[in-house]
Amino acid sequence: MNINHDAIGAIIREAAELEILPLWQNLHQHQIEFKNPGDVVTVADRACENRLSKALLALLPGSLVVGEESMHHDASLIAALNAESPVWVIDPLDGTNNFAAGEGPIAVMVCLVKRRETLGAWIYDPVANTMLQAELGAGASLDGKRMSQKALKRNTAEISGALSTKYLPASLKPKAEEGACELGSTRASGCAGYDYRALATGDYQFVFYYRTLVWDHAPGVLISRETGACVGRYDGSPYQPIETDTGLICATDDHTWTTVRDLLVAR
Repeated sequence: MNINHDAIGAIIREAAELEILPLWQNLHQHQIEFKNPGDVVTVADRACENRLSKALLALLPGSLVVGEESMHHDASLIAALNAESPVWVIDPLDGTNNFAAGEGPIAVMVCLVKRRETLGAWIYDPVANTMLQAELGAGASLDGKRMSQKALKRNTAEISGALSTKYLPASLKPKAEEGACELGSTRASGCAGYDYRALATGDYQFVFYYRTLVWDHAPGVLISRETGACVGRYDGSPYQPIETDTGLICATDDHTWTTVRDLLVAR
């Protein structure tokens, strides 16, 4: 499939410029709601998803959309990922809790999935105006600069990354919390888009998640793979966007992946 990165990037930037940035650190309480306890949505999320959906569907006639906010109202929409048609998966505002608090990081994430495979991915930081993108088999880039992992031998205490234990079951938390003490700096940013970018640039050596909703992770997984990162479920099995399985680790190389898994995952 011929992927027009310039056109897709322009659509994402325009949606963020029109629907997110005017409300950045300028959000009023009546523009914030709770979908579930602790799960915030704002008018910017909905407006950005609506604009992105219309523009991306027009760009690729016959395609479908799975958006985070539309899925909240109709969970059956996830079945589109099994269709033969290409599907746009949209997280219109990743890091909504941060955004609602007037803080970063935040991101807009989009990917294109067909026949259960992610073909293209885009992670846009609207505050810094930076675009991280990838295409299956064609590599990943940040603002046009090709990104690749550097497998460096590090002591365990020098391995830093994104460690989110928010959704870990109680049976898995003690091992993860204990293992984290042996690692370097770890952070739960509340924005997967930020975490995947930090892995791509080398600021992080790993990202660790339990809940792996497709809009949160399919874009970052493709980007990670295209930079040469090691990606897998906790048991080492491959990640696929259609799956509802849990547990995901991405790391700069096989050795780091195994080190992180052994430290953080109860087996």
